[in-house]
Amino acid sequence: MAQQPTMKVWTDAWQEANPKTFKNVYAKNAVIFPPNKPAVQTNRNILDFMRGGLGKVDVIFERDSLIINEKLAFEYGTFKDVELKTVKILGKGKYSVTWILENEQWKVLCHTWSMPYKN
Repeated sequence: MAQQPTMKVWTDAWQEANPKTFKNVYAKNAVIFPPNKPAVQTNRNILDFMRGGLGKVDVIFERDSLIINEKLAFEYGTFKDVELKTVKILGKGKYSVTWILENEQWKVLCHTWSMPYKN
């Protein structure tokens, strides 16, 4: 049986800044809804959209809830953007993720988040 889905997979891939690893966090037909921007569809286009930020800041996810139903899971919580060198929190926001189980591996199917707000 597959492990529970966790945004640690996303964070690890983001920090590694390896485009192939990051792309594979998302399902092939994934969609993201970035704040104040149009939706982005497919893991290839998501990678292109996120590529410039890979590894530039740390993102910490604090899950409030996870609901798993066979091959789908829904997660939401709070994220923090953290400056790498100083570990200063740059902003906080809310996120939600829908996961899909593909070949015994959880992948992000849908991801949305709010604009980070500063303390």
